[in-house]
Order: sequence, then structure tokens, then C-alpha cells
Amino acid sequence: MQDEQEEASAFCRRDALVLPRFTFSWDVDGCRICGEPLNVRLTRKRKVISTAYGTFLAIEKQGYCTQHPGLPPARSRELKRIVAPGSNHAYDVLVRVGIARFTQCRQDEEIRIELARHYGIEVRPSTVGYLARKFVAYFQVVHHESRDLLRADMRLRGGYILHVDGSCEEGSRVLLVCMDSLSGQVLESRKIGSENHEEVKGVLKDVRRNWGIPLAVVHDLRKALISAAGEVFQGVPQFICHYHLAADVGKDILGLHADRLRRLFRRTKVRPKLRALVRSLKRFAISPESGDLVVTSILGVRSEKSLKKHCTPETVKGAVHALASWVLAFAQDSEGYGFPFDMPYLYLYKRILLIHDALRHMNANWPKVKRGPLGFFTRFRDILNTVVHGEETAEFRQIVTETKKDMRIFNRFRCALRICPKGGKGRKTKDAPKLLSPNRHKKILRELRASLKRKARLKDSSARACTIGVEHLDKYWNYLFGHVRRSGSIKIVVPRTNNIEESLLGVVKRHCRRLHGRGHLSRDIEMMSPATPLLLNLSNPSYCETVYGGWEPERIAERFNAIDPKKPAQLLKNWREEAAVTRMPQKLAKSKSLPSQIARFLSIAAKELYQPTSRPNPTGF
Repeated sequence: MQDEQEEASAFCRRDALVLPRFTFSWDVDGCRICGEPLNVRLTRKRKVISTAYGTFLAIEKQGYCTQHPGLPPARSRELKRIVAPGSNHAYDVLVRVGIARFTQCRQDEEIRIELARHYGIEVRPSTVGYLARKFVAYFQVVHHESRDLLRADMRLRGGYILHVDGSCEEGSRVLLVCMDSLSGQVLESRKIGSENHEEVKGVLKDVRRNWGIPLAVVHDLRKALISAAGEVFQGVPQFICHYHLAADVGKDILGLHADRLRRLFRRTKVRPKLRALVRSLKRFAISPESGDLVVTSILGVRSEKSLKKHCTPETVKGAVHALASWVLAFAQDSEGYGFPFDMPYLYLYKRILLIHDALRHMNANWPKVKRGPLGFFTRFRDILNTVVHGEETAEFRQIVTETKKDMRIFNRFRCALRICPKGGKGRKTKDAPKLLSPNRHKKILRELRASLKRKARLKDSSARACTIGVEHLDKYWNYLFGHVRRSGSIKIVVPRTNNIEESLLGVVKRHCRRLHGRGHLSRDIEMMSPATPLLLNLSNPSYCETVYGGWEPERIAERFNAIDPKKPAQLLKNWREEAAVTRMPQKLAKSKSLPSQIARFLSIAAKELYQPTSRPNPTGF
């Protein structure tokens, strides 16, 4: 902020005659103690940048009482409504930057261009980044000051259902987010070192103090979340996410098979060979005349006579290109749920077998040549034979057989939980499972458990998968049922998954990738303000109506100017200090001379601070 003010002061001194001037004086008639008229104590000038008024020079006269000179100076409430004391950017600029960054996911340079184009104001990209962080601080202060209003809305809905989930990247702290699924509002967002019992418990205590006791708590399978929620919200029903339970069972059952199949495909180098074949044929994939894929000209042609008309070297090469490309597009067989609900390398194996089976009538007529248009058929055949008739064929078949057998166990578990239905063709957040009565659901899972336990006793190849399913049911049985709750006369259904909160965290990560272009988000999450997930509430109409009286930028700016600017300033200071403590600045981290410089200081300090004792230290430390 100091740099920003110095820049503005220099601008004012240089271009004071160019900028339009507005004079602001105190709004009171006299001293608040004696009522005497006020005199001018001093006059301050500063450049103010606003989307509503443009860039202007604000001349503020501050008043004081000669009888009570110790009182704070009287200042203009009108100027304070436009811009915070000590700031050069008006609230409307702050809000425009915040909305562009956190709802439209604009980069600093994009926001700068938009402000210049639509409002005729110039803001440096570095200042845009600072204003975005400042917007987060203001938003958090308003959020905390609006708890009573939000809790009143909660009571009208019958209460709230607490969802707790954390997100982190390798090397970063955990961003722990607490939200209410009934309203879709983010309640709290904190950064903790890890999802251990004590740190999670501290966050949940703040949730209980600020928002009261929830109707239920929904989380994933982490033991720390279960134990911490049980201590903080004693007697409140806890539910684990059914999606996480099914996914955990699937990973334990199918993880080894997926790893073996992936390693085998890597060893045989099937995919690199197919990609090389596709690259060598890409110039024959498109018809120069029509601009369409060459293969489309032969699709749907049934008569042998018509097909013979297309038997040109270019069409043959285009057909081989299409077949190899179709194999490489094996991920299209996925249903969108991710592993273990989808098994990509199993789909690759199935596509290879399907093509080989479709071409089996050509076995006697496989071309023997290595060159020319038909030579590409030979290359394609050799790649397929690596899997179908090669040295690793027996291993492929064994892994696939074992995988399919264990997949049947997993699919039974998945169907009993009624999660991520087969053939759904939707993301996990879209296929919301319908509720059964607790008794009906318990009966289904008891029958599944009894069946799996019987099969586990047989000690056959699927015994391990059955045992995994039984162990998970036994471990989490008490957290699987009773999702229909009542608050007075209001019937409330607790979601069976935590997917709604995970989708919100996914939005935060997508925004980071859009802003910085990094796939690995460790640095982004580490440097992110802890309150950033709260800004997802901007897309919630109910939240905006309750807190701001609407979603319009003018209403948000009006609410911002009603808070004490010292509060967001203190938040910004705390975040800077926390970032400096938890992460070494890049300039120091890259320094090669840092160890020697610090060692030199410690050597001098050791001489200055050393106090000899009568007894020697045998350890040398």
C-alpha cells in the first residue's frame, strides 16, 4: 500500500493541473462535545481512481475544535463512501477487480485491459494482483460480520448440514473447507499443516462457535475427521461419503491389477508404437478434396463392388490411420467417474482384441510386404500381435482374467451402495443416487456382506477382494445409514456423498490453472489466501441477497465501505507474515551464497555470545 501511495503522490505532483479536482469537507456542523464551529486543521490531496468518477484529485479538508484539539479530526463521510482512508483505488474498482478475478477468472493483464477499455482508468497489473488480495480480505470481514444474518436464514431452512473436506498438493499445506449443503454456502476456510486430529478439531471448534451445532456432518474416510467431529459435535450423526467408500474399496481391490496391466503395456511399448504409426500416416488421414477424414468415405458402404472403387493407396493408409487412432482413443469408453470405476488400460486391451477379431478373416491374406501402402498393415498387425499372439500374451490374459473376476466383486459392492451407476455417462457430481429407507439399505448391505464372507471362506482367487469388501463394511457400518433427518416439521435429506464440496474445490483449482498456467498447484495453494474459497459464495444468489442485498457490484461496494478498513488491512498483514514464515522467498531460495553468509554470522555470534563454564561439554555441542 505504501508503494501505491508513493506512486499516486508522484502522479499528483506531476499532473495535478490535468486531473479534475473535487473538494471534500467534513460533514458535521460543529464539535461533537461543545458544538462550536470547526476550523481547518489540514488539507490533504490524493489521486483517486474510480470506475464511476474516473481519475480525479481529491482535496480533503479536515476539521478540528480549538476547545478540544485532542479529538480525532472531522473528515468527509462522502469521500470515505467512495474510497477507504489512505487508499487511492475506490471501492468500485476493488469490487470490479475482485469479481473479474474470482467469478470470471481473469488474469491481471486481462483485468487491466478491461478497466482501461470500459472505464478509461489505468491500473498496473501488479496493482491488480494487490487489489484482488485486498478484495479477499474485505470479503472475509463482511462474511464474518454477517454471521447473524446467515444463521437466521439457516434457522428458516431448519439448520445446516456440515460438509468437511481438505485439498492439498505435494509440498503444500491443507486447505480445509467447511460448507453447508442445504444452502450451498461456504462457511469457513482455513489452512492447516495437515489433516491431523488436533488441527481439524481446532477448525471444527470455530465452526461450532460461529455457526452452531449442525444437523449432521459429512466427510470422507479419514480417521482424523471422524474422531475430531465426534469430539466437537458429540451426539451429531456423522456420515461418510459413499463415493469415497466405493472408490476406496475399488482401489484396494483393483489397484494391483491396474498397476500390473499398465506396467505390461509400458514394457511392450504398444502405445508409443501406435502413436508413431499414427504420426507417419497423418498426412493421409484427410481427403484433400472434401477436407473430411478419408475413412468416412468407406463407412457405411456395404457392397464389395462399391468398396473396390475406394481401394487406393491413400484410402488404405487413411483406414490404417483410423484404426490405430481408434485404439488410442480407448479413454472414450470411460464413464467419467475415474479410477477405479473406470479401468482405462482394460479398455485399451478390449479395443485391441476387438480390432484383431474384426480383421481375423484377413489372417490368410495379411500382407507380407514391409513397404508400400500395404506395408502399414504389416506394422499395425505386428503391434496388435504383441498383445494377442506375442510372448506376453499369456500374461495379458492372466491379468485381464483376474481383473474381470475382481471387478465383478467391486461392481456388486458399487451396486449395493447405488453409487456411480454403470452406463450413467455422467460425472460423479451429476449422478446423485436416490435414497432408500435405512432398513431396506441395511438389508441389501447385510446380504452383500454375508455373500462376500461366504466367498472369502472358499479361499479362491476372489477371496482377497471379498475380504476387502467385508472389512470396509464392518469398519464404516455406523456411518452409512440414517440420512433422513427432521428439524421440527421440516424433513431434511443429508447428501450421501461429499461430491458437492469436492466440486467447489475443483473450481478453485481450475481457477489457479487458468490464472497461472501451472499443472502442479503446490505453490498456488501455498500462496493462496486462506479465505479464497469463501469467494465461491459470490455465485450463490441467496448468499448475495442476504449479505449484500443483491449481486450487483454497486451493492457489494456499498457494503465494503461500511466496514472498518483497519480489519482487512490487518488480515492482509497477517497473510503476508504467514507467507513469509511458511515459505522462503524465491530470491533467497535460489541464493547459492546463503549458507556461507549465515555461517559467517553464526561464527561471529558464537564468539560474542559464548560464556565459558567451569565444566567442559564432552559432546562438543
